[in-house]
Amino acid sequence: MKVLFATGGSGGHIFPALQTALELKKRGHEVLFAGALGMAQDKIEAAGFNCRAIGAQGFKDRSPWGVLCFSFSMARAFAQSIGIVRRAAPDKIVGFGGYGAFSIMLAGILLGRRTMIHEQNVLPGKANRILGPWVKKIAVSFKDSLEYFSSGKTVWTGCPCHDRRPSRCRQEILSAFGLKPQGKIIALLGGSQGSRRLNEVFFEAMQVLTRRGGMQAVHMTGKNDHAVYAQKYKESGMPVVVSAFISPVEELYAAADVMVSRAGAATVSELGAFAVPAVLVPYPFAGHHQKHNALVPARVFAAILIEQDHLTVESLVHAIDRCLGEDFTRARIHEKTKGSFVKDAALRLADAVEQI
Repeated sequence: MKVLFATGGSGGHIFPALQTALELKKRGHEVLFAGALGMAQDKIEAAGFNCRAIGAQGFKDRSPWGVLCFSFSMARAFAQSIGIVRRAAPDKIVGFGGYGAFSIMLAGILLGRRTMIHEQNVLPGKANRILGPWVKKIAVSFKDSLEYFSSGKTVWTGCPCHDRRPSRCRQEILSAFGLKPQGKIIALLGGSQGSRRLNEVFFEAMQVLTRRGGMQAVHMTGKNDHAVYAQKYKESGMPVVVSAFISPVEELYAAADVMVSRAGAATVSELGAFAVPAVLVPYPFAGHHQKHNALVPARVFAAILIEQDHLTVESLVHAIDRCLGEDFTRARIHEKTKGSFVKDAALRLADAVEQI
């Protein structure tokens, strides 16, 4: 079976698509990627998959000129997509959301291919809302998303994410990070690009928390702020490990007592898989998608949600203290989130693709 995966270039789209593609490859299927892939194309090709890039762009400028440029871009992308689908002749096409996947999916629908979309976030994006009525099957990451699509063709698969238990024990992981086995570990996971606001507030919060003693931290800054915070922590003398990016991130989930992070679909799913006490600060400029994701664990008191407008040193320290309390142990979070997250999402998604 030949499958064409249509996706945008953001990590939130690429990672679930790659995990599912690798599972389908194990089963002997051929997978090809297409879309507005951007810098992610190198990562996809490094994983062993061929790519076809299109020239789609997002709708950011609502001026007449911006509308004209967007319309031209989408028309060009659609023409490219028709050519890609015809030449590739896939048995099935699976879309992972975003403007980068939309024209490929539309071309597949118009050319009569068997099609499926996967929605990562609780609140569906515009592209998947439009495509939903026309595709053969819909897969969703969260049970809360089921209400937005036709029940007859929607399946809850979960979101493929880093959910495999690390091979090393906690003490070995801490030693590798350069941390002591005693005390509590607080970790900031701001994404591969980092977050300037989160970085600033977390640094100040750690100054408060480490004064008490018994506190250590791992601060993933993103590449842009790494040099700045590496120097700041060095000067402060705080017991904090600074890293631009952490891989494998599963080890951080396994070792941390509290995570502070954004609320992308994969991150929320990973926190659920590892039952980690978490303070979630949704990215505020993504159409409220991350807030809806964060509400999944927050509603059952398995995480604390702080909107960025309310993020201060005091609110973050208070939330971390709460997460270190008895109500937020891993055992309790595991019980609270039963039925909220799905294990082996990549396997379930691959099953759904085979069943289209």
